[in-house]
Amino acid sequence: MTFRNADQGARGLTRLVWVAVALAACASPAPTLAPSPSAHIDPTGILLVGVEEEVQIGPIPRRLANAFDDAMLLAETNGDDLGYPWIDPASGELVLSVVTPRGRDLVDAADITVPYRSRDVAHGIAELERIQDDVTSLGARGVADAQLITATLPDFRDNRALIVISAMSVPLLEYLAGHYPVDGIAVQVDPDGASLIGP
Repeated sequence: MTFRNADQGARGLTRLVWVAVALAACASPAPTLAPSPSAHIDPTGILLVGVEEEVQIGPIPRRLANAFDDAMLLAETNGDDLGYPWIDPASGELVLSVVTPRGRDLVDAADITVPYRSRDVAHGIAELERIQDDVTSLGARGVADAQLITATLPDFRDNRALIVISAMSVPLLEYLAGHYPVDGIAVQVDPDGASLIGP
């Protein structure tokens, strides 16, 4: 978003903060993690992830890698309460995804020895992994263009199930959007991938 001047930007930001506070005060559905600023959202509501985007974790120092492994174990053990952890390459922080108040308590009680922050998310690891597993059976269920699916894997950055397809397919995206929470999935188009599902 581009502001015409600094005063307009400050007023707009203040309005956004008050709206956020008002929404948080109301009984509302679980929070939805906002996609990255450069994200492209398909008309179906699905996040489209470029092949060059870093949604996994790259090479990191041993101490941070150990902390990430511990965070993954904690999340997998408490899959309804915690989502995917991530290493933010910009800050070098471990990012922990919290779904429930119990998840918040787990993070608070964890012995985390590296710089970290937490974020509120709508979906836990258990649900995101169920989506990844379920997507692999779409071909057997006769879903149009399911053979384009080449991989399913975690999108740690966005706390989503990442579905990699070899070519864009509107019918397939519409099916995914109609059967899974759109804020829990992301799609990446990679023409070099080999089919995971078969013809």
